[in-house]
Amino acid sequence: MPSDGRLGHYRLVELLGRGGMGQVWLAQDTRLEREVALKLLPAELATDADYRRRFEREARLAARLRGPHVVPIHAFGELDGRLYIDMELVDGSDLGKILRESGALTPARAVDLVTQVAEALDIAHRAGLVHRDVKPSNVLTLPNGFAYLIDFGIARGGGQANITTTGVAVGTWAYMAPERYSGTEDLRSDVYSLACLLYETLTGAKPFAHTDPVQQMAAHLTSDPPRAGDRNALVPAALDTVIARGMAKDPDQRYASAGALAAAARAALNAPPGPQSPGPNRRAAPTVKWDEVQPIPGPGSMPVMRYPAPTPPPGRSYVSAPHQHVQTQTPPPGVTPRPSVMPGIPAGPTPVPGLSPHGGIGSGGTGYGPQYPSQRPGHSSLGNPPPKPRIRPWQPVWWVVLGLLILFFGIMTIGTIGVTFTNGFGDAGSTVIAWFLFVGPLAIFVWLAVRETRKFRRERQRWRSSGGR
Repeated sequence: MPSDGRLGHYRLVELLGRGGMGQVWLAQDTRLEREVALKLLPAELATDADYRRRFEREARLAARLRGPHVVPIHAFGELDGRLYIDMELVDGSDLGKILRESGALTPARAVDLVTQVAEALDIAHRAGLVHRDVKPSNVLTLPNGFAYLIDFGIARGGGQANITTTGVAVGTWAYMAPERYSGTEDLRSDVYSLACLLYETLTGAKPFAHTDPVQQMAAHLTSDPPRAGDRNALVPAALDTVIARGMAKDPDQRYASAGALAAAARAALNAPPGPQSPGPNRRAAPTVKWDEVQPIPGPGSMPVMRYPAPTPPPGRSYVSAPHQHVQTQTPPPGVTPRPSVMPGIPAGPTPVPGLSPHGGIGSGGTGYGPQYPSQRPGHSSLGNPPPKPRIRPWQPVWWVVLGLLILFFGIMTIGTIGVTFTNGFGDAGSTVIAWFLFVGPLAIFVWLAVRETRKFRRERQRWRSSGGR
């Protein structure tokens, strides 16, 4: 903060928030006599000519954005050696703070918020801007549920060079798409972050809750998207499918726009409930209760399930055999009745192809009908064979980077061991620091390499064991 509490014609009143890209102040514009939200970037950035050029270009694009969920930018530039952005003051609550204090939102509220954020992102994407830092703390909500997406200060034009002298990916580790680590981002990188935001609003936790940046990067690059339903039993399974597609490692497999992800989330929320996959906090309910088991008369008898007798509709009747209920119906004109094949059960009409001879789809509840694909000749009893393992476009880059990291830290570790045994432990503090800086990361990267190798081998072995060549 400036010593006198002023920056040019702005009087700084209260610090509203701070982050890696600067501070946001409640400020008084003394020229226009109004309160604004004033974002101040770190002082050293004003002396970086390349960053200044990028900042002015992106702030100019962001100032053109117009939409109900986009906070208007009044002015930007440099004052007293500090780059600043003058934005409209929004008296809202930080979504990140809400999640920390109150936990997960209801699925309906979470989808509503994501839909509003997606609308702001689509506006920015059409203007050629990629936000690059979609996260809960950049979403402000009003008491009536209205939401704003803020902080386009680190956005950059889509398809333009990332002008920076640091060479470091800009953003927040917990929400960064895999391709961000190699610098090949586009609007689908924001779609990935939006899917992470949807997961966190549904669960109150980040998708990959590692505190170590290296582990977070490895999780975004290699781990499967987590299931929100495993942490919150109220989340429909269809929403987990939306999150999984939005967090696909390959950008081509994600939704084409933020609005498409939001539309899919709304459809999943309104879809009829389907079967839920069991998870740590979700137990699959039984679908069938077994009663007394009786064999079907005749050779090769098999157990059957006993169900309560249904009430027959008008024009139909039911004839009961012991522990069975079989439907009969007078065949319509032109249909030849089939002869009875079981004693005590009357004949019925000629069966329709694809239907069980007992009048329904399947084999009367036994699960052994030939109409099930998993029981057809040439099919495994577990279903279709798994797809052939393939190398995704980002994986060779990750493997090369991992190999170089292992090589670098391996060389440094060998040097550390050599110095330790040569000079002894005379300077114990420096020795411990050297071991911590080089041996620890080497162990982590070797573990990641072994994990990658084993995972690929397991996928290939499953594919081969299922008949793939």
